[in-house]
Amino acid sequence: MYDQFSPAKRENNPRREHIIINRRQAKHFPAAPSQAEEEFSALAELIKPAASVGKCVVAGFAETAVALGAYVAGAVGGSFYVSTTREPLPAHFGVRTFSERHSHAAEHTLCIRDESVFRAARVLVLVDDEFTTGRTAAALAESLRGLLRDDCRIIAAALCAGEESARLFSEKGIELFALRSFDEVFRGRQPAALLPREYLPDEPVVPRTPDITLSVNAVYDTRLGVYARELFAETERLCAELCESISALAASGEAVEVIGTEELCFPPIVLGRMLEQRGFRVAVHGQTRSPMLPSSEEGYPVTSRARLTSFYDPQRRVYLYNSEPCALSVIMTDADDPSPEAVNELCGAAGGEKTALCLWRAKRVKTSILRDDAELLLKDVTGLLPPLPAREREPLIQSGVHYSELLPAEYEPSEEYLRLYERGLTQWAGAVAAATERVARKIVEQKGKSVALVSLARAGTPVGILIKRCIKRLFGFDAAHYSISIIRGRGIDRNAMRYILARHSPESLQFIDGWTGKGAIVRQLEQALDKPWAQGIDRRVAVLSDPAGLCDICGTHDDIFLPCSCLNSIVSGLFSRTVLRGDIIGQGDFHGAHYFAELSGRDR
Repeated sequence: MYDQFSPAKRENNPRREHIIINRRQAKHFPAAPSQAEEEFSALAELIKPAASVGKCVVAGFAETAVALGAYVAGAVGGSFYVSTTREPLPAHFGVRTFSERHSHAAEHTLCIRDESVFRAARVLVLVDDEFTTGRTAAALAESLRGLLRDDCRIIAAALCAGEESARLFSEKGIELFALRSFDEVFRGRQPAALLPREYLPDEPVVPRTPDITLSVNAVYDTRLGVYARELFAETERLCAELCESISALAASGEAVEVIGTEELCFPPIVLGRMLEQRGFRVAVHGQTRSPMLPSSEEGYPVTSRARLTSFYDPQRRVYLYNSEPCALSVIMTDADDPSPEAVNELCGAAGGEKTALCLWRAKRVKTSILRDDAELLLKDVTGLLPPLPAREREPLIQSGVHYSELLPAEYEPSEEYLRLYERGLTQWAGAVAAATERVARKIVEQKGKSVALVSLARAGTPVGILIKRCIKRLFGFDAAHYSISIIRGRGIDRNAMRYILARHSPESLQFIDGWTGKGAIVRQLEQALDKPWAQGIDRRVAVLSDPAGLCDICGTHDDIFLPCSCLNSIVSGLFSRTVLRGDIIGQGDFHGAHYFAELSGRDR
């Protein structure tokens, strides 16, 4: 038992000198994925009878228990799973903030995007790899008390627990389930007394680029909460896609390591198990915020350390431990847009002769729009197809090529054109502002604070930003705002809709466009949502100007001038009209868009 659990020396942490390393957890120490799943399943089976008495919410603590919490949730039928996080969460979701006092990064948040899930729970399960004092779990339970039923059963579940945590949980009315105790693991000895006296320097890192980059487009995020069945189904499917490509990069029987970045812990274990089933010798571990010192002393768990740049925050330092030489290193990340420097550092620190970078979420198109203003659900296709002038596009369209398969070229507007734009902006500012306020008030009156604005790219995007900002000014809350593609004759982006519906209720969605002309987009949206999957979604479009008389929610029925209608990408975050072509947009991808970097000097 002692061989599985060992204390490691924390660096510069006066609150707690040591951290407990579980050599079978596939986080700080490389472990076979089958061993990790066996360990996690044992805890899941232990609590399953107690947790399967009604609706259940499982919360896993980041970083080390994110995967463990997923396996526990998966064992309890119909459970809802959410992991705590130290990453920033969207402002439009509710959160609970609490502290892990002994940690190097003390502040945690738990996303409460749907209070009804917590209010209906008969059981709340708090999952961590180990409870030493139990204060962190008790703090979270206390912060959730007002959301839970009076008779909600609260369970703390861990691979290992100490007497101090058992006493605290008993005082707080929290039931403790643990696979083993610290007394059992360390045979009565104090972990701090088992630490070495001498430590090693960090390993030198020589950056290198990944040999291959693969991408899938995951919809679910455990930080925001997801039903366990949906999480497992998506993870298994996407990992199977990755496994097909990765298996060709090494020979069966060779050693492969899978490295997850920081809080991405669950998919690396699933992918590792699939590679293991194909005959590879697999070790799974993770890049982590936890700073621990390496030593060569026999039996000590941390034998090497690489100090690296975080994929999520270039100002943050993270660490990789015990990476050994192998045929292939597979790096998995759910970071939106990791810097090349961070990627190359981790590739250099990994032990593989080859490296494969696996993006768990497809790269989004670049934009000058602030993330707080809009989240663009558009794949980056910059450089994958040539921008064509109208004289080249029109003959292709006449020959049968769909307009969405072609990228229109855009040009820098002249000084005279920009002066006309600025004049129109000044002359029509009052009318546009008044129309925006009327739309914002009608939307909040009908949808309330749970509203999720869904702009139809591209023309709807700047209008959606105006409405979002107006709602914030008038009503004081941040409304969610997404921009998605809808294409005449092809329909709405189904993957983008799946993404939104994984985060918001169907009735909370409000579609946004700029204006109505002949009503083609309004009719296209109605047709696209006339499907079983779209049940409950409000198909109406809110616009600023509705001269066609087609929209219930509008700022005016007058044909007012909207300045954003005349400047293409430079007033729409520098991204193109959306494209949909089978050779560059995969089955799980969002529709695509191109970023016009060369027009950044004219960005409005």
